[in-house]
Amino acid sequence: MRKISLKYAGRCGKCGQWIPAGETAFWEEGKGVWHLHCQASIVQETPGVKKAPQDRKHRFHLRPQLVGTILITIIAFSAGLALGPYVTPYRSMPSQELNTITVTTTVGTTIFATCSESYPTTSTIVSTTSSGKPKWISSSANVVSYLQAANYVGQSKTVEGKIVRTYASSKGTVFLDFHDPYQGYFEVTIFSSDVKNFPFSPVSFYLNKEVRVTGTIELYQGAPEIIVHSPSQIEVAYMGFNYP
Repeated sequence: MRKISLKYAGRCGKCGQWIPAGETAFWEEGKGVWHLHCQASIVQETPGVKKAPQDRKHRFHLRPQLVGTILITIIAFSAGLALGPYVTPYRSMPSQELNTITVTTTVGTTIFATCSESYPTTSTIVSTTSSGKPKWISSSANVVSYLQAANYVGQSKTVEGKIVRTYASSKGTVFLDFHDPYQGYFEVTIFSSDVKNFPFSPVSFYLNKEVRVTGTIELYQGAPEIIVHSPSQIEVAYMGFNYP
């Protein structure tokens, strides 16, 4: 076996890799060529020849490191493909405004939908049922909370709130209360002479409903009230002025 400078490229008989022309290698007639380091490995594997301890250690650690590098590269590439569709649109639209549209369903669930198109900076808020009906038909320009009604005595206002208590007196007068206990809080009064204008029972129909009541706010025993004469003065949320 001789050490020569290859005139032609040849395949190593140990590792199978090509040895370029001009590189120094071992050559033996009839057997081919070997890399210098591959030939050294062959000599160490010969029976009776003890292997160098550092060679075993080197071969053991090199391959796991290479495998680990490949796995990390594959994981990073896969993560980039998975997250790309979610990250890219926001990077490509730095000047656009993202608006939130709030939709209230009939069962009280709120759905938030984010739009990626360009809109004015003020978000559009739409309050509807799942069937597309608006919560209120009346204008909100003259609406006050039932808790603020006492500040507008003598004025015509639309008072908004939820009726939590109803009561009919022995004389047939109906009271719709927005707070329990009702003393000192805003309430609606329907005198018995006006109850006949309602094609349904105000006591049962309005209970636990959100309403807007329109009329002149008056004081009765220190508490604000509106005297209602017909159903057209009371709007029910999501129903308007349509009644059963």
